[in-house]
Amino acid sequence: MTSAIRLGAVLALVPFASSGAGLDHLPMVADIAPEAVAISPHVPHMGVHYAHPADLPTGPIWCVINGRVVCVEYMFMADALADGQDWTGLMTGMETPPISHIDLEYKPDGAGPISDPLYQLHVYFVSADILADH
Repeated sequence: MTSAIRLGAVLALVPFASSGAGLDHLPMVADIAPEAVAISPHVPHMGVHYAHPADLPTGPIWCVINGRVVCVEYMFMADALADGQDWTGLMTGMETPPISHIDLEYKPDGAGPISDPLYQLHVYFVSADILADH
């Protein structure tokens, strides 16, 4: 079974929240990762990205709006995925709230300081409707 198929099978088993009720129920990045540093400016619908630099590029990367973690992001290099690399036991660095939705996106030109093709996996804890306001 390829890594991409295995990842899809795992995601199919993840329970999802039906809707978000604002951001107040979400953990504060200062509480879950006080040593994390901002690695991006505010990105619309995601917020400022925080990480421990030693954990990059895979992550976890925390997407933060108003100090609250709205999603956890992981980045997987496309060539490593194509070569069949596994990423097991990925940690979020926190007890996760219920999941609203998950996006898996291919970035042919990379993202941020990484210019090589990669996949970004975003695990969101609030609805796209709420994120649209940020």
